[in-house]
Amino acid sequence: MNRDNTLVVLDTCVQLRLRLSDVLMDMRAENLFSAHWTANIEDEFLRNMVKVHGIAQAGAEGRLRAMRARCPEWDVAMSSADFDAVPEKVDQKDRHVAAAALALRHLADKDTEDDETTYDVILLTDNVKDFAKTQMKQLGVRVLRPGQFLNEVFDAAPDAVMRAVQQAAKELKKPPYTVAELLYVLQQDGAKRLVSGASKALGVKPVAKEHAKTK
Repeated sequence: MNRDNTLVVLDTCVQLRLRLSDVLMDMRAENLFSAHWTANIEDEFLRNMVKVHGIAQAGAEGRLRAMRARCPEWDVAMSSADFDAVPEKVDQKDRHVAAAALALRHLADKDTEDDETTYDVILLTDNVKDFAKTQMKQLGVRVLRPGQFLNEVFDAAPDAVMRAVQQAAKELKKPPYTVAELLYVLQQDGAKRLVSGASKALGVKPVAKEHAKTK
């Protein structure tokens, strides 16, 4: 699992989970995967940062710029063929997200004509039921919840994941988060293997952060 062979589309709902997103960005800095999204996903992100989190437009745009800088590969070029390939069972409002994942799949398949790299294309979302998981898998895209993905990455590269969690805690200032508090957030997201392994290795137990939103 690395930046070259693990291609991940981050749905808006994942980007809006702020502490989860912080950890994912630091995992990306460890070159564990490449992170992708689209202009439409960005538009949804900006609208909902204001609506859901009450963050001013300038603050939302600043966070988006930081994510872009961390993930220069973010933009996905899509064609009509990518949209045509989206299964009918995918919810209408999410078809552009599915098309982005399929565009990466098609690009990966084209690359395999020249080498023997095996690519893993993943659509990361909380709304698995809206993405026709079985049909997307048949097309070469795995639709995963954040906890499933985090567990897989930890299984593949535990030391790098723990560095990412520690770095995220170091970077967070407003509000500050400890490693234990971040592990609690990831535990709530379903990353049980990650949290169990990291807790033992780092000698900390997950603890809820008081008087602050953990998402």
